[in-house]
Amino acid sequence: MKLFSLVAGLLVLAPAIACAQARDVHDAPTFGGVKVGADIDYRWTEAEYSLPRIASDIDRKKGGIGYRAHVGYDAQIGTMMVIGAEGGIGRGGKTLSVASVTGDYSIKPSWTWDISGRVGVLAAPTVLLYGRVGYSWLRVREKTDFRAIASKDLNTSATEKGFLYGGGIETAVSPGLFVRAEYNRINYHDGLKTSRASLGVSAGF
Repeated sequence: MKLFSLVAGLLVLAPAIACAQARDVHDAPTFGGVKVGADIDYRWTEAEYSLPRIASDIDRKKGGIGYRAHVGYDAQIGTMMVIGAEGGIGRGGKTLSVASVTGDYSIKPSWTWDISGRVGVLAAPTVLLYGRVGYSWLRVREKTDFRAIASKDLNTSATEKGFLYGGGIETAVSPGLFVRAEYNRINYHDGLKTSRASLGVSAGF
């Protein structure tokens, strides 16, 4: 809850930060430089794999609100191209579960962190269309409750790793202030996947 409040605060304060750090208002907006910001998103978690301990399978998909803070650097090449790198950390998503006559299983997504690069073209001086590729880590908690009293329940945590790809559109609202919409897909190991649609704001320095 504290982190959610911090992210919300960043979203509110970003315009003020940008104005304080922005280039002269008479300069044309540029996408180059360091950027710090926050995103709010809706993410779908998918799980599809077998559960031999409870003699069942899981094939579930569920969506929920998430949030993420990010920091990155972009280099604008001429008037047409932007390349950059970004790192982020966030949290969100819903618990997936399945029940069988042998027991109950659940997997709960928690913290995520990622690194990625992006390449984009300027459709207009203040509008960037881009693609993104990178790598993501997802912390999950798995729980198995057996119905048999003699069987010990399992409660473990693990970190899943996966390839991230997607794309989006970013607009320079003013020198030093950017808003963006983005969609990402992450394929983790063992049949676990995440899709994420986000809206974000960044302050450029």
